[in-house]
Amino acid sequence: PNINFPIGDIENLLIIEEDDKRKFQFLVNFLGLQGSSGPLPGSILDEIAKEFYENELTQTRYLDFFNHHLIGIFHQIWRKYKHYIKFKSDFSDDYSRDMLSLIGVSRDFLDISLLNWKKIFYHIGMIHSGVRTPEVIENIIKTYFELDDVHVNEHVRQLVEIENDQKNQLGMRNMALSGDFILGDKIESYSNKFRININNLSPDEFYQFLPNTSKYMHLRELVYFLLKDPLPYDISLGLYPGTQSTFVLGDENSSLLGWTTLMNFSGEETDNLSNVLIEGGI
Repeated sequence: PNINFPIGDIENLLIIEEDDKRKFQFLVNFLGLQGSSGPLPGSILDEIAKEFYENELTQTRYLDFFNHHLIGIFHQIWRKYKHYIKFKSDFSDDYSRDMLSLIGVSRDFLDISLLNWKKIFYHIGMIHSGVRTPEVIENIIKTYFELDDVHVNEHVRQLVEIENDQKNQLGMRNMALSGDFILGDKIESYSNKFRININNLSPDEFYQFLPNTSKYMHLRELVYFLLKDPLPYDISLGLYPGTQSTFVLGDENSSLLGWTTLMNFSGEETDNLSNVLIEGGI
């Protein structure tokens, strides 16, 4: 109710402890019906100010009823486009649900998914655009797993089973040389399969991406979610150059046959681990 020029938008802040909850009570100098910025005639503002200093708060309390409503609406408008204020870690706020619906994800799906959707939320705009270039997939995988070296190879060699009606049968069908004659039951294809190369891994990171580990399961679900069509792909895991084998019989990580075991029969030269290829992810 003071009619002099205010020194700030917030006059006072009071913290109230009630039922183990903390509430904040603000006294503001804007959007009010009274005060120096009030829209009421000056004579009425002077009368309200005089009553306030005489501890007669009847008119002030009455006008505060409308002031609270105006400031409440203003606060809702202010919060509407500030997602970082409304955001809840479980994505239960309205804005997060609306954004997730753009990429076809419901709030209930998050409860059964293995993925960390806080990291995926950062890429919602890119995912919603529908662009699935190798660069997009590389960038999302890098960000999600905090990796430095991720590369996607397109058009990787794949052996495809030949359908029975396309196979040749002597004297019956598909026997024209240079035409429809095919020898064998599989052919090479370079049209669908791709490979995800994750390089320069430390031994600990390498173990975390092997099959049946948590990060491997996360990677598979992430790729499945990103792909428009369920294309086949391989995963290539590469260690830092010069990483030596630490094979210890009985150790859970270093004694995985085909992945981390390397035996040196000569005992004279040091052998380094090469890339491990995990085939057939869909």
